[in-house]
Amino acid sequence: MANLFSGKMATIFDAMYQTFIDYDEEYEFFNGLLQEKECNSVLEIGSGTGNLAKRFRDNNQNYKGLDSSLSMIAIAQQRNKDCTFIHGDMRNFELQTPVDAIIITGRSTSYLINNEDVNDTFESVHKNLNSNGIFIFDIIDANRFIPFIKTNKTIAHEASYEGINYVRESEWETTPFENFLLAWNAKYFQITVDEKELLSEDFSTVRVFTLNEIELFLYLNNFEVLKIIDRKTYAYDTYVIMAMKKDK
Repeated sequence: MANLFSGKMATIFDAMYQTFIDYDEEYEFFNGLLQEKECNSVLEIGSGTGNLAKRFRDNNQNYKGLDSSLSMIAIAQQRNKDCTFIHGDMRNFELQTPVDAIIITGRSTSYLINNEDVNDTFESVHKNLNSNGIFIFDIIDANRFIPFIKTNKTIAHEASYEGINYVRESEWETTPFENFLLAWNAKYFQITVDEKELLSEDFSTVRVFTLNEIELFLYLNNFEVLKIIDRKTYAYDTYVIMAMKKDK
């Protein structure tokens, strides 16, 4: 990943995603699943700039966030001064106290580009959950997204925040490697009446998944699948998986 979550791009990312995602709706969705299982404490992996954190803390819930980007955490901490944010890697982290639930949001699973990454993440999640703890995460569905990018060379998403208009233009290519890896080239522009100013470019290698793959990874890491939700998001056909920790 080049610079999507660091430096000035963290601020641009935060601004654009205020349009891309309805965070009130996002909070209600994930919190509804947590309340089904009476989860009292939650860790969000991929907490980003703290938009969901704000909703959890506004409702006086026991919340912590974990992110790999110090730039994103800085914005999140400014937005949520009384929240705890941890700088860490989802593939290898250890909480001081286990939690009732761990959620991975924003399709952050896409950056687990090899099987070892997935297994390490699921193992870390397992050991940081209480007994019968709940694991909720979303994935981009390979069976639908790959055909989509094959027929759509450039995909543009517009956003507007605090009077500034943005456009992200994405180009996706399948790679010759294993695991349904995709090369994602993105350009970020600020739009004015007279010009289209390039703000930044980013290149990432990301992974999309089939449900069968995910179910096998969960089984091998001692999770029981409770629910699979087909959920359309602003840019991707997404599945949300809800699983429960089983004792080894």
